[in-house]
Amino acid sequence: MSIVVCDHCERYIDSDHDCDCFIENPYDSRDVTTLCENCRERTYDEQQERLMETGGGPSLIEQQREAWRLK
Repeated sequence: MSIVVCDHCERYIDSDHDCDCFIENPYDSRDVTTLCENCRERTYDEQQERLMETGGGPSLIEQQREAWRLK
């Protein structure tokens, strides 16, 4: 059992059960970030929202509002 600490929220992670917690920097393979599952999901969501906002389409918030209107 290997316990590591999330670099973002400082939560303890069992790296044997969460082997995806180590994220390498694509530009520098020596730079590794350790993130728990919650922080990875939040980071991914923020990245997707930024990509949607910089594109020509509606933002994530606008898409969610439209989805609720359709229900």
